[in-house]
Amino acid sequence: MDVYQALNERHATRWFTDQQIPKATLEKIISAAEEAPSWVNSQPYQAHVVTGETLQSIRQEHQHLGDVGENGHADLPVMARSDWSAQAQNNMQAWSDGIAQSVGPDWQKIMGDAAGKLYNAQAIVYLTLPEGYSEWSLYDLGAFGMALMLAAKDAGIDSMPAYQFVSFPEEVRHNIQLENDEKLIMGIGLGYHDTKAAVNRITSTRLPIDQMTTFHD
Repeated sequence: MDVYQALNERHATRWFTDQQIPKATLEKIISAAEEAPSWVNSQPYQAHVVTGETLQSIRQEHQHLGDVGENGHADLPVMARSDWSAQAQNNMQAWSDGIAQSVGPDWQKIMGDAAGKLYNAQAIVYLTLPEGYSEWSLYDLGAFGMALMLAAKDAGIDSMPAYQFVSFPEEVRHNIQLENDEKLIMGIGLGYHDTKAAVNRITSTRLPIDQMTTFHD
């Protein structure tokens, strides 16, 4: 699979099958992602790959916190939609408007149930940065995360980067050993796309190149 094919075929998977991912495949994906660029080769991030019983424990805690109405409080601050740029708000609204058409009238419940179960991901890669990280490190971590998802697609593995995975940092810290200064920045769910799941019918569009790119001769 070439990079253009991987970019075009990779989409957010909101429900995975129960098929597990071989550890050797996960190691191959992480190793490939390490080729992503990093400021002065600082490589400030850490990747924590969670599967099996540990993942199931995190999933159960996550679902319980949602059931009791606990609000998310990720380590990385979340900005209200109303504070985003006008262009971003328009894009988000267009995406939201299309969900009901794709999933049906019960889309809110269906999406909520999937999120509450962490999308049935068979592996979650938690990405962290040390406390006091340079803001440039967020670019490095994003590049690593995208490289990971493209490598996963090449290996036949689908992916989902989501706030849900890091919305309750304490549930992660209860189950995996993080250094005291590690900030939980993003979680990427991995697994095999469930073709029968309604939430996997959700699609998104990208801006035409002439609306987001300016060429300066």
